[in-house]
Amino acid sequence: MITNTVARNAIARRRRARNERETSARGQDVPLGDRGRPLQEIMDSHVSIAVTGLRGKTSTAAMLAHILSVLESDPSWILGADLVGYGPGSRARRGAGAPLVLEADPPTLATVTPDICVISGGCPGESYPRIGEFGTVIASHEEKARLEALADGAGPGNLVTYGPGPGATWTMESRRYGSGNRIVAKGPDGEVLWADVPVPVHADNAMGALAAATALGIAPMEAARALESYQGVHRHLTIAGGTRSVTVIDSVARRPDAIGADLAAAWELTGGDGRVHVLAVADGLLAHTIRISALLQDVDQIVTLEPVRPSPGEQGVDARRSDAAPAVQRITDQARPGDVIVIVGGEPPVERLAGLVLDALGDHPSL
Repeated sequence: MITNTVARNAIARRRRARNERETSARGQDVPLGDRGRPLQEIMDSHVSIAVTGLRGKTSTAAMLAHILSVLESDPSWILGADLVGYGPGSRARRGAGAPLVLEADPPTLATVTPDICVISGGCPGESYPRIGEFGTVIASHEEKARLEALADGAGPGNLVTYGPGPGATWTMESRRYGSGNRIVAKGPDGEVLWADVPVPVHADNAMGALAAATALGIAPMEAARALESYQGVHRHLTIAGGTRSVTVIDSVARRPDAIGADLAAAWELTGGDGRVHVLAVADGLLAHTIRISALLQDVDQIVTLEPVRPSPGEQGVDARRSDAAPAVQRITDQARPGDVIVIVGGEPPVERLAGLVLDALGDHPSL
């Protein structure tokens, strides 16, 4: 649970920062404007945690939302996708508790002042003009110098970092453990936490979420134990299941760097003993991007399906019109124990493919 002291301190700090900013603006005849004010008003009634960055925003924010839910903090959240196990529409929730977890892109973050800001997957090129006003900034230790530069060289005194090297607030290491990864971290006061994550690439996301939880006053191992039951975010490098030692992963990645990162994560899951197969729903530029990324990551097989789109005059799409069976069979015919199948794309019938692939693997006579 979040302590009352944390909530009171967050509200008091935010009010001081806002008053100072508005006083300064009026003194310089700078119009205050109202961009971001409706969102800030919502944040002002909560202990707000904004998650931004280049990669992993959704997963990091979802992990923190899950931790807070397990610990009965009754949080509110606004995420980029539904949480696995929470049902349809779970990308947004209004709770009665103090915390609000917000997935925020950099332009949004430039208009609000969160109590805690987690920067996931690196800093974008934009400046964070209010970074010194945030209650706590959490980021990879690799980003420390960059964040100090973005803060006009002053260096935010509210910075919490994590990473494998010396000098980080939380020194951490990530290593294979069973079919996933275990992170082990030591805090500034000697406190230790460890937690298991199903996909190695999510280790940094998990550490960002855990650092945010401890900044909220939650005991490190209490937060880590709550994270253990996290199942993922719908189609954000989510393990859809496994049959006969073949793992099926769902990915909604579209940018070349994100697709490449997800395919690299799939290779990590094989442990070097299996192969990676890609089943993509894409055409045009996205199909080309997926093929190039697959080539760069030495993917063994790629099968592409055309998206199903509405015909002229149709109001919606019936994904069942697509005959995905031949593509599914081509993928499963080549799969062997230890392999990973990655399903990529964002259009119908992609939402059906994981189940079809798992069913086909279960019926495959050679596995």
